[in-house]
Amino acid sequence: MAFASIAATSWAVTPLWLRDVKISPDGSSIAFTYKGDIYKVAANGGTAQRLTTQPSYESNPVWSPDGKSIAFASDRNGNMDVYLMSANGGKATRLTTNSTNEIPESFTPDGKNVLFSAAIQDVASSAQFPSSRLQRTCDGRPHNTASQHTRIADKLLARRRLLPLQRPEGI
Repeated sequence: MAFASIAATSWAVTPLWLRDVKISPDGSSIAFTYKGDIYKVAANGGTAQRLTTQPSYESNPVWSPDGKSIAFASDRNGNMDVYLMSANGGKATRLTTNSTNEIPESFTPDGKNVLFSAAIQDVASSAQFPSSRLQRTCDGRPHNTASQHTRIADKLLARRRLLPLQRPEGI
């Protein structure tokens, strides 16, 4: 019985290994995720500096082109949102508020926007929203449902794309 209890709760433990390693644009520093926080260390070694200290899980650090900011994902508000902070740590600014998970991927070359990926679906009133209604051709015959589902799947996959966010001033 004790084994079952351990097995049932072990999935909720924060991973202890290093992840999401990213080298700064000038090659002098490395940002990474460890135990659900973002750290930074000099590329030639040394003691890592913890940049985030929230009880939430942070991941996917992305350097700005000038190396002064780091965008990252955090579940501080339930789902993964994109945040931006100084490359030296400090207060992070929340950039996204959607109910789906958003993950930062890159910055625009000028550093003014953060590009992120998300599976954001259209509202139900949109023509893009998948529907279980059977579509009919002009002469009243039903469409081939297999091709209809393929078109719907293609539309949903097309929605998972990089979306730009305006970078706040001073970060």
